[in-house]
Amino acid sequence: MTLLSPRLAALLQMLAPCATLADIGSDHAMLISGAVQTGKAQRGIAVEINLAPFLESQRAVCRAGLQGKIEVRRGDGLAPLGVGEVDALCCAGMGGGTISQILAKGEGKLSAVRQMLLQPNVDGAKLRQHLLGTGFRVTDDQVVEDGAYTYQLIYAEPGKELKPYSPLELEYGRHNLARRSSLLVTLLARDILHWNKVRAELKRSNTEGSELRRRQIDEWIAQLEEVEKLGHC
Repeated sequence: MTLLSPRLAALLQMLAPCATLADIGSDHAMLISGAVQTGKAQRGIAVEINLAPFLESQRAVCRAGLQGKIEVRRGDGLAPLGVGEVDALCCAGMGGGTISQILAKGEGKLSAVRQMLLQPNVDGAKLRQHLLGTGFRVTDDQVVEDGAYTYQLIYAEPGKELKPYSPLELEYGRHNLARRSSLLVTLLARDILHWNKVRAELKRSNTEGSELRRRQIDEWIAQLEEVEKLGHC
């Protein structure tokens, strides 16, 4: 059985049983190998754009003895996939903007996809905003700690989101905010620290634009602190 990091193990736990899972930027085919080995995916397609990770993923699949069940393809985003070929898709370890571009560019390949596992390293709000404008909606959000990093995981299924998202929900996930886990509180504390530093830098500037930006940051910090306080209750 492939040994997975906490981040990849959490993604695998989110995955519902599927026929074919495609993993875009597969990180040595680790998640997709785990999905096939546990029976969550009957077969898999690992996609890599660069030669070195493509070859390493091929070697990893061979080491696991999964050549008959996992195919490694080289190409950009969803381009190597056939229309209707996969019913589950993973895009993890990239920026939210990059994942959004991959999904937008390969929109025609998503017709049979019934679940998406998404893990943006940054710009989670941008990714959730993109999903709101497509035929998918977020049905779960999770926060996972892996080493020194805290990651957001997004699970999306076909459907339309009927209730508009607030800026906080876009940034941290509607389900995360409702759950208010201790890891979310940790993430909020980290971000409050970051925005306080940004505010301190802006105080050194006396331009009209910096004053407006400072007020916007003050409002954002106040919202984060309110959620953080509720999380401690």
